[in-house]
Amino acid sequence: MTVMELQDQQEISDENFRIIAGIAKTSAGISLSDKKKSLVYSRISRRVRQEGFGSFDEYCDFLVSGAGVNERNHLVSALTTNVTSFYREKHHFAYLEQLLRQKLYSRIERGEELRIWSAACSSGEEAYSIAMTVLKCLSGISGLKAKILATDIDADILSQAKLGSYNSVEAEALFEAGVLSFCRLESNRVVMSERIRDMIRFRRLNLVEPWPFSSRFHAIFCRNVAIYFDRETQDRLWGNLSARIFPGGELYLGHSERIAHPERFGMESIGYNAYRKVSTGEMSP
Repeated sequence: MTVMELQDQQEISDENFRIIAGIAKTSAGISLSDKKKSLVYSRISRRVRQEGFGSFDEYCDFLVSGAGVNERNHLVSALTTNVTSFYREKHHFAYLEQLLRQKLYSRIERGEELRIWSAACSSGEEAYSIAMTVLKCLSGISGLKAKILATDIDADILSQAKLGSYNSVEAEALFEAGVLSFCRLESNRVVMSERIRDMIRFRRLNLVEPWPFSSRFHAIFCRNVAIYFDRETQDRLWGNLSARIFPGGELYLGHSERIAHPERFGMESIGYNAYRKVSTGEMSP
């Protein structure tokens, strides 16, 4: 087979794109306009080849078949970007520190359980950064009760996150932040301590499907997820997130994400990509 023939087989037709865009929307709320066709090709063509399909037509036929359920999950993972780092968007962790020290410290000291949700945790750096911030701010509290829920739609990336093990490049920000006391070195890798890992529960969750819990949280990080959604899906997400935040709690979004009218969802802006659940009194469970 010539290179030209191989390229022809790997072309993505309008019908292929329609099928893939439909699955992305139905499965994960991802909105793909026609302008994203080249992006879809670049993200999916490698998987088409790796899985042994001779063309996008064969791949799409498999996707819509009964046997394609697992592959639809892989498709969604391929279309999204797992880009993260420790203490990414540092201003959010500054907001969290202020929340912990100024508004929550006395309540947690009296025995209230702290609950924080990393709603798109990717390979785990965000969740571990949250845990280290919690311990740094609340280290003076004996018998600290704190739980961090870390969720993502990608089961493979969650398996990686659970290991809590990162190479020197990935962990560079930990050296800068001076939090290596929460880690240990193993064979040139930085591994999160048991204390940090015990605070976090990693779970697979699709944010556009019904959530299998009714817990509320003092803070939620939901960053770089809504950029994949249309306005209707975004608004539904804002409402669902607001309902899961204690009055006075905070929501942190990605650098290009905004809630256009936060008051519609009982929220108010408190800074760059950060919102507070409006309350007339103290934060309460």
